Amino acid sequence: MPQMPQRPRSLRSTLAWNTASQIVGRAVSAFTTLGITMLIARAYGTSGYGEFVKITTFVAFFYLLADFGFNALFLQKSPISNQDVQPADDTGWSDLLGLRIFVSCFLVFVALAILALIPQGTTQGYTGLVRIGILLFVPTIVFQALTTTANALFQKHLRYDLATIGIVVGSFVSLGLVWVTTRGGVPSGIMPGVVSLLIGSAATAIVGLRFVRTFVKSIHISFSFTRLTSLFVASLPLGLTLLFNLVYFHVDSVILTLTRSTAEVGIYGLVYKVFELPLVVPTFFMNALYPVMLQMKKRDLGLNLPAGKAGIKDLRIYNQEFISLVSRSALFLFLISLILSLVLWFAAPLIVLIKRDFLSGISALRILSLGLPFFFLSSLTMWILIAARKQTILAYIYGVSMLMNISLNILYIPVFGYMAAAWITVVSEAVVLLLSSVVVLKILNLKS
Repeated sequence: MPQMPQRPRSLRSTLAWNTASQIVGRAVSAFTTLGITMLIARAYGTSGYGEFVKITTFVAFFYLLADFGFNALFLQKSPISNQDVQPADDTGWSDLLGLRIFVSCFLVFVALAILALIPQGTTQGYTGLVRIGILLFVPTIVFQALTTTANALFQKHLRYDLATIGIVVGSFVSLGLVWVTTRGGVPSGIMPGVVSLLIGSAATAIVGLRFVRTFVKSIHISFSFTRLTSLFVASLPLGLTLLFNLVYFHVDSVILTLTRSTAEVGIYGLVYKVFELPLVVPTFFMNALYPVMLQMKKRDLGLNLPAGKAGIKDLRIYNQEFISLVSRSALFLFLISLILSLVLWFAAPLIVLIKRDFLSGISALRILSLGLPFFFLSSLTMWILIAARKQTILAYIYGVSMLMNISLNILYIPVFGYMAAAWITVVSEAVVLLLSSVVVLKILNLKS
C-alpha cells in the first residue's frame, strides 16, 4: 500500500479534521442505512422489518464485546502522532489484532450457543426465520472486530479519513445489494437483505486492513500468551463498562422481542435507528478528542509524583489547559445536542414517509429525542474517566445503570410496550451522566 503522508496540524484543526472525516463517513452510512431501512420496511412492512431488527440487534449485541475497550488501552500505551510516518513494525498492534481475532471467534460460538438456549417462537420471539438470519449474519462479529482493530491505528495516527473510506465502500456495497434484492426480482424475504449487509461489512473490513499497510510494514498476528493476557486483564474494567452499556442499550429490544408483537419490535427498531443517527456526533468528536487528552495527560499528569501519593491524587496534573478543553467540549456538545433534539422532535412525523404502519412510533421518537443531551455529555464524562484511568469507577456506574434499566424494562415493557422502553432509555442515561459527572468534577477540582 503506498504511503499516505499526513501534514502536521494544530489541535483545533486536528480535532476538526478527524471529527469531520468521521461525520462524512457517518453521513454516508446514515444515508445508506436510511435507504436500506426504507427498502426493507416498504417491501416487508412492520412485521418483516421487525424480523430484520431481531436478527441484526441480536448479532450487534456482540460487536462491543469484541471491542472490549482494547483500542483505548492500546492508545494509552502507544504514542499518538499526527506527523508524517513511515510504515514500521508495530508489535502492539499485532497483539491487538491477535487478541481481537481470538475474542471475536469465541463470541461467534457464544452467540450461537445463546441462540440455541433461547426458546423458539412461532409468531413472535426468535422464530425459525430469525434463527436462520442470525446464522447468516453472525460472521459480521469477526468483520466488525477487524474494522475496529484497523481503526485503532487510524486513531493513533489521527487518520480517521482512512476509516471513512472503508465505511463509504461497505455502506454503498450493502445499499446496492439490498436495492437489488428488494427491487430486482430476487426471491422475496429478508434473508437476501441480511446477506447484503454481511457482504458490506466484509468490504469495510477489507478496505480498512488495506489502509493499515500505510502504518505497518506487514500485517501479521501475534499470539504471545503473556502479552495477550496482560492486554485483556488491563482492559477488563473498561470492557465490563462497555458490556454494561451495551446490555442496557439493547435489552429493551430483547424484552420487546420476547413479550410483544413483531410489529412493535419493527416500529421501535425503526424509531431507535433514527434516534441513533445523531448519537454519532459525540462518538466521533470523542474519538478525535481522546488522543489529545492522552497527549495532555502524558505531558502534564505529573508522572513523577512522590511515592505513596496514589489514586485520585495522581491526577493533579489536570491543569487549566485541560479544564478549558473539557469545558469548551462540554459546551459544544450540549449546544449541538439541543439543536439536534429540536430537529428530531419536529422531524419525527416524517417517519411515516417510509410507511404509514410506523405512524405510532412518532411519540416514542420524540421521547428519545429528549435524552440526546444526556447521551452527548455522558460520552464526554466517560472518556475523561478513561483517560484518567478510572475505568473501575466507570464500570460501577454503568453496572448500577444496567441493573436499574433491566429491572424497569422487565417491569414495564410487557405492559406498556415500546413507550416504556423509550422513557427508560432516557432515564438510564440521565443516571449515568449524573454519577459520572460527580466523579469528573472531583477530579477536575483537585488542587495542586
